[in-house]
Amino acid sequence: MNLFFRICVAIYSFISIILFGIIMIAPFGDKKIMAMLLDYFEINLYQSNAYDVVVFLIGFVFFFISLALFTSGLRGKKSSKYICLKTDEGFVRISTNSIENIALAMSKRFQGVKDAKAKVTYKNDSAQILIKLQVFTDVNVPALCKGIQERVKESVENSMEIKVNDVSVNVDGVSSQEG
Repeated sequence: MNLFFRICVAIYSFISIILFGIIMIAPFGDKKIMAMLLDYFEINLYQSNAYDVVVFLIGFVFFFISLALFTSGLRGKKSSKYICLKTDEGFVRISTNSIENIALAMSKRFQGVKDAKAKVTYKNDSAQILIKLQVFTDVNVPALCKGIQERVKESVENSMEIKVNDVSVNVDGVSSQEG
């Protein structure tokens, strides 16, 4: 859920809690306070022209918040956890996790890599692989990254028969080599 919908849910929930709390307490509470509250709104709002505008705006806001929350659950996102390949015998589903494991295994085989993380997304019938590395000092980083890119792309394409659009490598840290 993105930030906009989280804010909408928070506002909607807060106002609903207050409104329904008042409604639940009203029958058991002091009737004079409710009568004074209703009289205040009737005198100050109901009899003025601003009442129609205020009621419309409140209804408008709640309508669109409700509509946005309702439709947020209906939007279908294409699952990118599996890549489906059609063969003569049927379908083969390959998890992106298995492609990430191949990318990690290939990355960690290189001398000078301390740690690696991989993320695979599938768009336009091809895989995009992002590898985040921590490397040791005294390593030729551009040469290392180029070698990893070539080896990961070749390995995934050969073993999974999936087209790899690009292999991006981010070097997130450089560590000293400790014995």
